[in-house]
Amino acid sequence: MLSQAEIDAFVADGFVTLRAALPADVLRACQDEIWTELAGHGVERDDPATWRDPVVRISCPETDAFAAAGTQPVLWEAFDQLIGEGRWWRRRGVGGTIPVRFPSPDDPGDAGWHIEASFEKNGDWCVNYRSRQRGLLALYLFSDVDEDSAPTRVRPGSHRDAARVLAPAGDAGLPFPQAAALAARASADRPAALATGRAGDVILCHPFLVHAASWPHTGRQPRLMAQPGVALHDQFPLQPPLSPVELAMSP
Repeated sequence: MLSQAEIDAFVADGFVTLRAALPADVLRACQDEIWTELAGHGVERDDPATWRDPVVRISCPETDAFAAAGTQPVLWEAFDQLIGEGRWWRRRGVGGTIPVRFPSPDDPGDAGWHIEASFEKNGDWCVNYRSRQRGLLALYLFSDVDEDSAPTRVRPGSHRDAARVLAPAGDAGLPFPQAAALAARASADRPAALATGRAGDVILCHPFLVHAASWPHTGRQPRLMAQPGVALHDQFPLQPPLSPVELAMSP
């Protein structure tokens, strides 16, 4: 369970880290399955000569190991605390994609500052100020991630900037490219931090936190990290009592 200090830090900075959220046996099983998936792309765990691209994306496996990873009680308790009980979809698994980043000096081509999209409208991805269908962004660390391992960059406090630029568009929201660009511009003066941690940690991010991939990867081992959303049944009502996520979203 998150402490009040951790919740306060989430409200202020837009993210909080759950240390050792995944049990060791679950973590090892997930790592093995990630490498099994990568083998289908010609990437071998013990052969760095096959690590040719700066990033290889795979879909998160829908297996028992990942079901266990995504349903840990410590995670579900934190989701309740940050989003509000009964508002989010209790998914059996992790979901989303796993962009595996390999040691490389090459630009991966996806390192721009942005926020996440949350809902689809007329075939396009959009985001609105009440964060329809997205409660959180979760970063599941399936490998150790240090400053040399192409960690995700975040701008602490930028979730407030994003909420401010989204509010004028109302419930209809904005197309994702426009919303991402506005949020990145509004938060450009904020210093960046690195989302680092140990394998088994899970970093919970506000849905409006401005973030970006980083490069080059100058470490020695591939970075394994899933980045699913925690889905909402609807959207945040923004009515008292406000959840920690909502505290930074009210116009």
